[in-house]
Amino acid sequence: MTGSSRGLGSVGVWSHLDGLAAAEMRAFVRRVEALGYGALWVPETVGREPYTLLGALSGETERIMLGTSIASIWGHDAMSTRMAAMTLHELSGGRFVLGLGVSHPHLAQKLRGHVFEKPVTRMREYLDAYRRLPYRGPQLGGAGAAEVVLPEPPVIVAALRERMLALAAREADGAFPYLVTPQRVAWMRAVLDREAGAAGRSSPLLAVTLPVVLEPDPAAARAAARAYLAPYLRTPTYHASWTAQGFAPEDWAQPTSDRLVDAMVAWGDAGALHERIAAMHAAGADHVALIPLAPDGTTEQLPTLEALAGAL
Repeated sequence: MTGSSRGLGSVGVWSHLDGLAAAEMRAFVRRVEALGYGALWVPETVGREPYTLLGALSGETERIMLGTSIASIWGHDAMSTRMAAMTLHELSGGRFVLGLGVSHPHLAQKLRGHVFEKPVTRMREYLDAYRRLPYRGPQLGGAGAAEVVLPEPPVIVAALRERMLALAAREADGAFPYLVTPQRVAWMRAVLDREAGAAGRSSPLLAVTLPVVLEPDPAAARAAARAYLAPYLRTPTYHASWTAQGFAPEDWAQPTSDRLVDAMVAWGDAGALHERIAAMHAAGADHVALIPLAPDGTTEQLPTLEALAGAL
């Protein structure tokens, strides 16, 4: 999946889906596909298990790409991840994208009991093991209706800083940063292309997330944005990323500065949201995964996706 979005389309959807019952979730995903979005991404936190979830959703859909954003390398060893990814890729007809990340110290250590250290090294070792381990199940191959279906799913890496971006460019198929500005995206695009070029590889995929609130009233929009951002405000990983983007501790201290909120979350009418999506693409993103926020900060606000779908 180098050089373009290869089936993902230019705009997709990112959602926890944990706020929906099973029947509601299936209906939500079918509607997202019908609206024309190119991909559906689900995270791995403390809710539904992502591979099982996407396996169920592959049977509910026909066209939309399905991806993890992001599966934790601490949650599954490389062998189980390879089996899950290859199985999902086969059963979905080549519609799976494996997004991997090193997660955060509190999730890796407190919840899972691992030692969080040397994240770039651990990711490099994990990718190496994933690529070389055997898989004996059925694999895809041959030509589809429009293009050759890749026998293995693309692998992209959650990356916010230079060393992880370099790893994503050299040893994976691309990067998937989170909570970044268009200016940071432009810097990331340059790093990815530089590193891929040095390794003799074509331009990697750059997919980014963009939380969106379809609300022109500043107070209401920022309230939704703050509710969504709240879990990230105490995370050292994002503190470092925001510092690199020109923010300071007073920006992420409660109640969070308007400056940080407005930079991380797009809000306004449909026209304003489309402008922010376009800014991400202009900065070098191949694919923008929208996180549609409800007034309480949850991520399954279907009316927002319906309002934005006309310009896809």
